[in-house]
Amino acid sequence: MSNILVLNGSARVNAFTAAMIDSFRKGAESVNHTVSVIELRKLNIHSCIGCMNGGKEKEHPCIQRDDMDIVYAEFRSADVIVFATPLFFWSYSGLLKNVIDRLWALAEFDRIELIGKNRCGALLVAAGGSHPELLYEHFNYMMKRLAWKNIGRAAMLHTDDMDIHHIPECEEAYLLGAYIDNSK
Repeated sequence: MSNILVLNGSARVNAFTAAMIDSFRKGAESVNHTVSVIELRKLNIHSCIGCMNGGKEKEHPCIQRDDMDIVYAEFRSADVIVFATPLFFWSYSGLLKNVIDRLWALAEFDRIELIGKNRCGALLVAAGGSHPELLYEHFNYMMKRLAWKNIGRAAMLHTDDMDIHHIPECEEAYLLGAYIDNSK
């Protein structure tokens, strides 16, 4: 069974991204995976400053001292990383993008901390409209460069037309979570 880490890049509580995560979690737990979710909106994570001076300490791979250390600790024990985000200007939310950028410090400590290591990645995206293609392309490229198995994506589109108080289950996210059993 896999240890799955979901990085929730939504600033909104109980909105569309959270609903997708709930559906995904149900699917993954139905095949006995462990799922933990980090709510990035609750953490104080600074933007990457591009210093290329990280990697000097295992417990604190980045020179910045903030809540990214919480993410590093969870990340290291995960087999599957799920990037969950609302679509912001055809890309990841700023909350999630900061974390993605800051993950590089792991590779500065030891390349295998980030690149390869038989990890898998998945993407959950909630979009007000219907155009997440650029995000999909970036995610696919990121999986290739990280040498992770891309186990897929799920999207909830046209959320601008939905009632936020009555969000439907996301079957696509549920099936993605349940599929992990066959993908590892």
